[in-house]
Amino acid sequence: MIKSRWALTILITVISTVIISWFYATFDRGIYDIRYHTPSAFIPQKADPATLRATESGPVIGFNGLEDTHIWLGIPYAKPPKGDMRWLAPRPSALWEETLEALHPESPCIQPWTRLSGVYGSEGIVVGDEDCLYLNIWAPRSAAVNSAQTEEQLPVMVWIHGGSNLVGSATHLSGHKLAGTQQVVFVSIGYRLGHLGNFSHRAFRNTGEIPLDASANFGLLDIITALSWVKKNIANFGGDNENITLFGESSGGRNIMAMIASPLAEGLFHKAIIQSGSMRTESIAQAENFSDDKIDGYFSSSNELIAQLFQDLLIASNRKEAKRDIQSIGDENLAGVLRKQDASQIVTADLRNQFVRAGIHQIPQLIRDGIVLPKKPIPSLLAFPTDYNNVPIILGANRDDAKSYMAFEKENVYWYANIFPRIRDNSKYSRRAMLRSLQTHALAVEKPAELFAKSRLDVDAPMNVFTYRFDWDELQSNSLWNLTELIGAGQGLEIEFVFGEFVSGLSIPNLYDPVTEDSRDTLSELMMNYWGNFAYSGSPNDGRTMDQPYWKAWSVKGNNTLLLDSEDGGGARMHERRLKIEDLTKHIQLFSKELDQHQRCKQYARAFLFSLQSSDFWDEEYYNRIPFQGCKIYKKQNFKLYF
Repeated sequence: MIKSRWALTILITVISTVIISWFYATFDRGIYDIRYHTPSAFIPQKADPATLRATESGPVIGFNGLEDTHIWLGIPYAKPPKGDMRWLAPRPSALWEETLEALHPESPCIQPWTRLSGVYGSEGIVVGDEDCLYLNIWAPRSAAVNSAQTEEQLPVMVWIHGGSNLVGSATHLSGHKLAGTQQVVFVSIGYRLGHLGNFSHRAFRNTGEIPLDASANFGLLDIITALSWVKKNIANFGGDNENITLFGESSGGRNIMAMIASPLAEGLFHKAIIQSGSMRTESIAQAENFSDDKIDGYFSSSNELIAQLFQDLLIASNRKEAKRDIQSIGDENLAGVLRKQDASQIVTADLRNQFVRAGIHQIPQLIRDGIVLPKKPIPSLLAFPTDYNNVPIILGANRDDAKSYMAFEKENVYWYANIFPRIRDNSKYSRRAMLRSLQTHALAVEKPAELFAKSRLDVDAPMNVFTYRFDWDELQSNSLWNLTELIGAGQGLEIEFVFGEFVSGLSIPNLYDPVTEDSRDTLSELMMNYWGNFAYSGSPNDGRTMDQPYWKAWSVKGNNTLLLDSEDGGGARMHERRLKIEDLTKHIQLFSKELDQHQRCKQYARAFLFSLQSSDFWDEEYYNRIPFQGCKIYKKQNFKLYF
């Protein structure tokens, strides 16, 4: 009897272990290894002689992919920015004589692993490499080679990945479906992230070899260099270098807005699609000053990072001593010390100095350095078409944008065993998500659309500005998780619809319900057709098939925004949207009545001071003038109090 009980106990233990292991495997390897690390569409066959192409650096050869495409992976467009090349403008790639086998994706840029990073890894580790300035190309096999006839060349679509400019990868999505079905040449690029890609400091401004080295926007310079490579070489892959469309989501969209603002990007692209982006930029003072400096100090500035690094390296015993050393050391010596450190050490020091929410930390980025970006904030540039790169543009966001991040914030959701999510307060979660998502729509879609449209109207330019809202939310919901409620039409959900691939979706296993497969595929085909037609003509109109609901240009009156949803949700249709900055204060006041004092103050601070979308519209002075019902006047040192 006792032996039977022991046997039963062992059997139950084994079965339980298998089940738990399966769940963890589903959550970890199933997502991060299959989708993000090496998607099946990336796995090469052997090199195909038909894919041999010439580039300015040397010949490359690729392989045959899905959807009747040719694929080239891991083509270097610049030298590795490591060692003495760290925190310098990218240099042209070294030349090669023998054929480069572009058969596998290269490493993503070095970054801390998070659930939103899009690369394989686990909690608490640093992944990737500084040697990461590569691009990938998908082209229909029928694409012309070395064609001098423009009509035989295809539109080019360049994907700028998101990830808050802190995480992400050029190889987490495959472009075969978009390239094959829309008959475009698709390119994805890697670029420097975090403080390795966004770093303003006197030590590097004063020790550079060329004028661009004085910039603080190394990640943006990487993107510009990659676009220059595309401009020079893409004709050999069947692409039209006079018809290049940039598209990207989140920080990818934000970087595209920077390309629109940057004089260095002029002529390198001809259309832009910004998915859940923003117009936020930072000043040099914000990027450099210590948090306790009187002028624009910031808790994650370059000097704060160096102070933390000095303490980690035992160069200084405390912050006060580190601050003194930084101010006294010569520029060349400081630059030398920083370039000698292992990149993972820098990333780790950055994280130790950060307040992390939803796995993402914050740093000053898209810095108004007067080199890559003008000194003026982007909203002020958009008043005059001559002050920015005036191209046709699509702007949009998802109805529940904020939920994709809120789902991983401990104050909102508890994850049992890191698998089963439970919303702590459904009502507050819903209202808070609505408030933060409305802010995205008002400041990242409506406001820039208004600015673009008005500036073009003033000079009688084409009104080629289009806006959308992604509403599809038919996610898997059962007794274990209600993903429709948790994520809804969250930020990033639309990406796989644009690419036509539903491997897992976002960073959550079992996100999609098999019952909704037909609904997904229908909406995905529709969106790809809109994006594809825009790449061809500069207007989505009625799609490549010419039979879809007509997408009108944005206007100050009438239906001006395309809603994207399943047929059960109303389908694709034009809708009148009017969200202004003033409307947000009303929503905040209404919502904050249900909160305690501390939570109310947090909402005001988040909306008016710390949002990715708001900093170029509101400032500390504006915040302090608003009656905040007992909230303290904001002080930089109290940043973490609000979070």
